[in-house]
Amino acid sequence: MPSSSTNAGVLTRMRTGKQKRPLEDTADCSASDDRLGTAKEVRRRTAKHGCPLTLTLYVRWFSPSGKSKVNRLLLRPVTSVDALQGISKNLVSRAFPSGPERPDYLTSQEFLKFTPTEDFMSLPGEIFRTEFRLVVTHEGWEHTVLERELGAHVDPLRKMLVTVIEFESSPLLMVGHALGLRVSLIAYPVISIKKDFLDHVQEQLETNPDFQGGL
Repeated sequence: MPSSSTNAGVLTRMRTGKQKRPLEDTADCSASDDRLGTAKEVRRRTAKHGCPLTLTLYVRWFSPSGKSKVNRLLLRPVTSVDALQGISKNLVSRAFPSGPERPDYLTSQEFLKFTPTEDFMSLPGEIFRTEFRLVVTHEGWEHTVLERELGAHVDPLRKMLVTVIEFESSPLLMVGHALGLRVSLIAYPVISIKKDFLDHVQEQLETNPDFQGGL
């Protein structure tokens, strides 16, 4: 059964600096048509939901041995958590049932809600540390505007809160028999970002030619 806890100011976790660089996959002509189509659709839907920025969440996992793996999650906007679909909707509904006790960052209009285009990922093993990097794409460049470490950063302004859900798959079946093999999975179904913060990022991108990110 999934259990949940809250680390205020950075993220909601449930168990079940300044950088600028060229855009990679979404502007890569060698990328697959499906991936390019997904990026274009995300940009269209993001603008439609009142956020003209294209957002990406980079998630870096660190193992106890020091190895690391980076995951690039393209974010698409949702009007509310009730508009989530599939596995993401099921996980959030189980952890935060509708009602007055649902956290404000999942309900308030002060936060814009996003969800990755990937519902979940399999964990490569034990994760010792997780780092998040929020990137905004503007005119072919990626700007890092926010960096956080899971459970290690307190942000009283609550610029970004990431919902983290860890869970296990059902046992695999073969010829009607359960093999007993489970896979550890992780999902980031909702990324809540303060609207005022994103408005400020957009203003800097449009008016400040020296803006390098890292607000």
